[in-house]
Amino acid sequence: MTGGTDGDRTEKTFIAPPGGDDERTVIVPPPAVQDQTGITTISPLSPARPVQPGVLINNNYRVQQMLSQGGMGEVYRAENVFTGDPVALKIVLPSLASDDGIIQMFMREARILGQLTDDAIVRYHNFILDQDLGRYCLIMEFIDGTTIWDHVDVHGPIRAHDALSLIARLAEGLQKAHDRGVTHRDLSPDNVMLRGDDLSHPVLIDFGIARAADMGEGVLAGRFAGKFKYIAPEQLGHYGGEVGPRADIYGMALMISAVLRGTPLDMGGSAEEAAAARRRIPDLSGVPHEVYPLLQYMLEPDPTSRPESMTEVAAMAADPTRIPLRYRHPLWAAAQVPITDSAPAGADLPPMVSRRWPVGAALSLLLAAGAGLGWMAWQTGSDPVPAHPAQTAPGPALPPRDTATRDGFLADFDLGPCVHVHRLSSGLDAGRLAALSARPVDFTALLNAYDAAFGARPALIERHIAGPQCPALDLVHDLQGRAEIAPVLSLDSATVTGESGIVAGSVNELRGRSLWLFLVAPDGGIHDLTTQLVPQPDGAATLAFAMAAQPGDTPKPQVIVALASRDPLIAPTALTAGAPAANLLPRVLEEITLNGGAAAADIGFFQLVPPG
Repeated sequence: MTGGTDGDRTEKTFIAPPGGDDERTVIVPPPAVQDQTGITTISPLSPARPVQPGVLINNNYRVQQMLSQGGMGEVYRAENVFTGDPVALKIVLPSLASDDGIIQMFMREARILGQLTDDAIVRYHNFILDQDLGRYCLIMEFIDGTTIWDHVDVHGPIRAHDALSLIARLAEGLQKAHDRGVTHRDLSPDNVMLRGDDLSHPVLIDFGIARAADMGEGVLAGRFAGKFKYIAPEQLGHYGGEVGPRADIYGMALMISAVLRGTPLDMGGSAEEAAAARRRIPDLSGVPHEVYPLLQYMLEPDPTSRPESMTEVAAMAADPTRIPLRYRHPLWAAAQVPITDSAPAGADLPPMVSRRWPVGAALSLLLAAGAGLGWMAWQTGSDPVPAHPAQTAPGPALPPRDTATRDGFLADFDLGPCVHVHRLSSGLDAGRLAALSARPVDFTALLNAYDAAFGARPALIERHIAGPQCPALDLVHDLQGRAEIAPVLSLDSATVTGESGIVAGSVNELRGRSLWLFLVAPDGGIHDLTTQLVPQPDGAATLAFAMAAQPGDTPKPQVIVALASRDPLIAPTALTAGAPAANLLPRVLEEITLNGGAAAADIGFFQLVPPG
């Protein structure tokens, strides 16, 4: 089938002055076309007749069935009677068959499509006037597939790597349009078809309100065109009102956000609400972390602050190190991350480390297992969970701690909530104790007991974290000192300074287990780092990524956790950027407990310090 009349579920294409708040199809009649005598002229047509299956159009195309209907036209499947090839017919509505303005728009669409050739753009065949019907018809290729919205309705929100693939492919097609002076202006999930319902074969349709530099605006001059949920600020007249290629960049970001979340962002239903929603980068809650930075960049309100071209968008979808630092949290490091399909020779990749950057993003091997989970309760903030589900819920429990070991002893010593003490086993501070907490703690009793048990009183390094980071400490503490050997996370420095400081380190003692590496920001938001890992021939992994601290900021504590497990974890597979640690990590612990507790973790700390 093919779409492209002007619908997007219940919201339709508007051609109306800004200020309306009706989401039904609204078409403002164009100015009357007058000759020099002032007499209105309309193309002479026979009275428009309805289209019935079996009708022969222009003696070439036999109508088979209606596919869709919108505010300006109907779309039918038909067959070329001479070749047998299927085609799509977009036919002016009977009520508009003598409207010069609407006819001009159909002719413009035909001329625009005739200029464009790309697998990601619907192919144009012909534009005709059928005298028997008394209606103009646009003949296009028939796309045997569904719209992205149809796909989401059946399969649920698309995954991050599919979104990046869609962005890259559509950006290539749109760049060809932009190079010919054509701006689509109406990107929405109903205006992208999927050949064979395959996300890797998207096709742009409905260029009915596209802007072509060599044709002028025609009947749309001075009028708003688009859908409120997917238009750029300049389509509302802001930032000079010049609508060009960067409007498509904004619209594509809104469209991709919608199919990632399963619902459009709240961008307003009237011109006033839409303008208010576009004063800043919109809230992208629910968007996966792999796509989050690029969409932020594409959704800058000021067109000059967005990517310069669709070519640049496609390049950033393939390599996120090209995204400006200010949009990335955590921020990917340039150069250190491999972008090939294969790991270094001899490397043994842990199951949760991607073999492809970035399309096969973090947790790629778990996506299939987690696909049936849908959007979990922890993403919406509902269904509160106890702080330590493994200790309070009936059923399976974690293996007992071995208090004869140093780790078991430290974990078993009661220092109250949100305190974690562990022994450093690598680096210049090897042999010392590291203590993380969100409040002042007196460690004297612990050090005395440790000295009595092990005949040593090591120096203790105190690190202070933010309260929302406590769930990370709780997770690591709950797993500490049990049967599973912890991985060893080593960071090169406890301080990262500057506008683009590099965080570097390594993870050892993986022992063939799945690895999830993540950062917990001071606000408690989790950001996946697994894709930053570079496997090494000895089975370890190194990491390097950049983070930006702005001048005038206060130093901010950052926590990194390396979690190794015998069984791949399901809970993190649908992780969105900034998901609350307080919601997700207790569920991760619960899953580990149900799996028999075969997991262990190590924690790292660094302070992000502003330049100067």
